[in-house]
Amino acid sequence: MIRSRLRAPAKPTVNKINALYLSWNVYRGNGKVTFDPPQTKVWEDTRTASNSPWDQLWLPPAIPEDGMIAVTATFDRPGTYLLWGRADDGGLYDDGYITVNVTE
Repeated sequence: MIRSRLRAPAKPTVNKINALYLSWNVYRGNGKVTFDPPQTKVWEDTRTASNSPWDQLWLPPAIPEDGMIAVTATFDRPGTYLLWGRADDGGLYDDGYITVNVTE
């Protein structure tokens, strides 16, 4: 019984591909927001072609020479939205939030 408790888990958590990326997501809002280009997922999604650092086929986005990452957000209806941005280098991450007021 003690051996079974000391044994390593049968399926450890999957490996994450370490790379620098910035990802925007909707934290709160009244409608749907579409980001262009599609944003890297910030949660552990191991499915193939999931656009996630935990997907073994994922390739990190290229960083522009000027270091500025351009993202366009399209809102499907007016309202107040709280967008959540995450910068991640594979080891450390930092989150930021911005409020966007969309009018007709």
